[in-house]
Amino acid sequence: MKDKQYSASGTRRGFSLRKALKILMTVLLIYCLLSAALTAVLYRLLFPRRSGVSEFRYSWAELGAGAPPRQEFRFPSGDNLLYAARYDVPDPKGLILVVNGIGAGIDAHLPEIQYFTAHGYSALTWDATGIGESEGKWSVGLQQIKLDLLACLDWLEREGGEELPVLLYGHSAGGYAASTALATDHRIDGVICISAFNSPVDIMLWHARSRVGFLADTQIPFLRLENRLLFGPEADGSAFEAVSAAQVPVLIVQGDSDDLVPYSQSLIRYAEEFENPKVRCLEVSTEYRNEHNTPWLSEASACYQYTFPKGETPDKAQANELSESFMEELLAFLDEAAS
Repeated sequence: MKDKQYSASGTRRGFSLRKALKILMTVLLIYCLLSAALTAVLYRLLFPRRSGVSEFRYSWAELGAGAPPRQEFRFPSGDNLLYAARYDVPDPKGLILVVNGIGAGIDAHLPEIQYFTAHGYSALTWDATGIGESEGKWSVGLQQIKLDLLACLDWLEREGGEELPVLLYGHSAGGYAASTALATDHRIDGVICISAFNSPVDIMLWHARSRVGFLADTQIPFLRLENRLLFGPEADGSAFEAVSAAQVPVLIVQGDSDDLVPYSQSLIRYAEEFENPKVRCLEVSTEYRNEHNTPWLSEASACYQYTFPKGETPDKAQANELSESFMEELLAFLDEAAS
């Protein structure tokens, strides 16, 4: 019987292969841990605590005697209390919840609130988590706006219910929040979405790719993981799917020169695909008004904001003139939805 023979070279090859696999697994593990940690850090850098104050927007106090009366209060959202204001009018046609975009404060849409109250609607808005006078160490992420909106709707129901028609007016992340809220069982009678995106993860990836190219794709699993850890299983719900499945009126507004929510990421790209027969889409193409933060402004005010020299003090009267024709179109939509 012959003894088995092993060559020294074969043994070395087997050892080298095992060593290479161990090194590869170690490198992959370190890469995954560092990527996950980096993603968590980036979220906190991208969504810090913010003042919510804009250089162009009026504050309620600045309006003085011309400010619409409001009642300030707080309501809970998760572990935080949010600072809110309600503008009530006599015999209101409905209650409009104004849902601000990421980083925008309670007075971000004060000109529109003035318009709504002047035309018979009560309004309610708030500083989101980590913004302005609301609690929160940071603003968490795009989906936090939705959680705060749902918390507000919960609070209204706990306070005895809202007998008035409830209408949502949301911009950017607030537009995403308003549209995806349609997938819940809260009472919502109509929604206006301005500059809204379809998916929080997709819009973040789009911006990442525009900055670092294909390297952004290597971080997709970690972005989705952090997103899931922060916001749960519904963290990346589709605004399109929520609007399409709803049976209430929805007005989608988008500027055709929006660089923050480009057409490829916008809700309006699905204009021909919605199953909801009550969806209307409005694309703004007027120069300067067709940007992310200006569809509701007059052409003169939009131009003023986008050509204003940095470092100077703006004339807020010039910066906040509304487009009368645009607001009339919104009002007609609201009156129909509230009837």
